[in-house]
Amino acid sequence: MLPSAKNLARKGAWPTWLVVSVLGLLATAGGLFLPRSFRPPAETPDAIASPTPASNETKDSLAYTPPPLPDLPSPGSMLLRLTLGTIFVLILCVITLWAGKRWIRPLAGPQGENKQLHLVESLALGGRCSVYLLQAGDAKVLAGVDHAGLKALLPLPAAFAGTLAEITEAAEVEGPATPVDQGDLRAA
Repeated sequence: MLPSAKNLARKGAWPTWLVVSVLGLLATAGGLFLPRSFRPPAETPDAIASPTPASNETKDSLAYTPPPLPDLPSPGSMLLRLTLGTIFVLILCVITLWAGKRWIRPLAGPQGENKQLHLVESLALGGRCSVYLLQAGDAKVLAGVDHAGLKALLPLPAAFAGTLAEITEAAEVEGPATPVDQGDLRAA
């Protein structure tokens, strides 16, 4: 029994679940640890000044004194975090596409192995319809395709060029075709 093409393509490749799991763990670790690594160092509790009531104010006073506003983060550090985060996400995207390409390629079919079938000519007919002339070994095949898929597959005779020449010669001998008159149609 011959091994299937899918088994041959997957030989030596990592299992799908393993690669997806590793990529998921990397993304989770990056989401947890990267934002923490770009934070400025935390201030010590001694550096934070606690609001003390003024000496002339009493404890029962309802006057509110808001705490001081914290310092704004510097634009340079914010842009650095944004840039490094974007680069990290883009690297993860490239790694995912590279890993995914290894699984998608076996589904596309073998490339370069099939020398018996190739496209000779194609003609777009409009409305998403096309006609393709294919060479399959020694035979020629005409394929009609529309938006829903393959509609007709006609093998052409081996002496197609000779048949075409005979038809064109017969058409030239008979002369130009005369248009059908509407009166002839009513009489019939």
